[in-house]
Amino acid sequence: MKSRPLTIFYVLICFLIIFTSVLFCINFIVKQKKDEMKNKEEIEEKNIIEYKANQTIRVRFHETDEIVAMDINDYLRGVVPAEMSPSYNIEALKAQALVARTYTYSKMKNHVEGNDADICDDFAHCQAFYTKEKLFEIWRNKGYDEKTINEYWYKVNLAVVSTQNEVIVYEGELIKAFFHASSPYRTEDISQIWGGESLPYLVSVENMEDENYENRTSIVTLKFDEFLNTLKEKNEISDKVTLDDVKNCNIYEKTISDRVKNIKIGEELVSSEKLRVIFGLKSTNFTIEKNDEEIIFHVIGYGHGVGMSQVGASTYADSGMNYKEIINHYYQGVEIVRLDD
Repeated sequence: MKSRPLTIFYVLICFLIIFTSVLFCINFIVKQKKDEMKNKEEIEEKNIIEYKANQTIRVRFHETDEIVAMDINDYLRGVVPAEMSPSYNIEALKAQALVARTYTYSKMKNHVEGNDADICDDFAHCQAFYTKEKLFEIWRNKGYDEKTINEYWYKVNLAVVSTQNEVIVYEGELIKAFFHASSPYRTEDISQIWGGESLPYLVSVENMEDENYENRTSIVTLKFDEFLNTLKEKNEISDKVTLDDVKNCNIYEKTISDRVKNIKIGEELVSSEKLRVIFGLKSTNFTIEKNDEEIIFHVIGYGHGVGMSQVGASTYADSGMNYKEIINHYYQGVEIVRLDD
């Protein structure tokens, strides 16, 4: 018969073995969970940084006329921050990614660059585009530190990947995804400019914007003779128009959104959109002031005013709207669909 101390000893040994085994199992499970979480985080990071859409786009660089084939996600990563400040709310950046993708596929579908390229990097013809290296150079030149630059790049990647394959359609067709920088108070109805085309999803809508936006207001001042001669050189007015006619010019007609549609100089009308392009007015939402020698344009907003306002998108995002709600506000009656559906 075993002594009592020996029995207790065996019990303690068994307890220690069981306790050690349980502890080992717990540690193993915890380590496994940590490894799974780490792997998941690495996968998510890889998805954000390296995800490929398996879609190649051919981009023409207008300065060199070189055509470069690249993944469409890499292209969109270069478009979104070239067109919208990465400091904007992430939901606004997602909306910009969605608009840019829709615009891109529409351009590709219509072969706007001919057979050699799908799209170009000229913002005046297609969309602005910068490589990652160029973006980082631009941000460094603006004085941003490396932490901020990396945060911006992460936001851009997140905006592109989280809207992966999503486009905007109206009655099953890709929309004309126009956008602009700023249009305080209201956006413009497309029927009011560019030849009067009417599209049910590009109508004037109420717009809320941050009043601290640096380009919310601007002024352009021109000498009367400079204004007159330039319009004649551009064949926007005839040689019959005189300096006195310019001094007496006025706003003749306004658009649905209360922008200027045209001005009257003598007996001739000049489109405000032409004035915007020729004289670098930031928008067609302006008033006219004149003194003895000059005509002065007091301008509100930045851009043509059609479609999504970028400043407005970020303002609405700051107020709690997500990117889909932002899209549905600026483009009436549209649907957001996935290309793989």
